Amino acid sequence: MQNFSEATAKSKGMDHTKSENGLQKLAEYYQSLFDIEENFNYYSRNEYQNAKRKFVKYLMNNRVL
Repeated sequence: MQNFSEATAKSKGMDHTKSENGLQKLAEYYQSLFDIEENFNYYSRNEYQNAKRKFVKYLMNNRVL
């Protein structure tokens, strides 16, 4: 099974790590928290991306971690 995080982590905007700001790094960190085996097996590809966006948005709005 293909790892969904490979497709998201290698997006075009991630090449310039020196110019990233704190919010981008925080969003990447929150995305990495969602990338666990249980989520890969539970969601389909489209549902996975939507759930990941909702997860990151929730954490960004509430600053839980």
